[in-house]
Amino acid sequence: MELSSDSFRAKLKETVDWCVSNHQPVKVKRKNGESFFVIGEEDWNSIEETLYLNRLPGMVKSIQKSSQEPLSKGTKLKDLKW
Repeated sequence: MELSSDSFRAKLKETVDWCVSNHQPVKVKRKNGESFFVIGEEDWNSIEETLYLNRLPGMVKSIQKSSQEPLSKGTKLKDLKW
């Protein structure tokens, strides 16, 4: 969704509610041409986690490799040592 800053201001509550409940960003274009995005906290936390994991050497390849592994070859939750 993209709105002008005036529209965003006029429909702030409805727009934020929509953004959070639909897990979709809202792009707000200011009169000077600059834009900003509004996103829900849960979505922002997911983005931060993804950015963090991408910084760890080899983590992306490890996740991709393990996603191809059948669940039957994985470690059972009850067998994990917390």
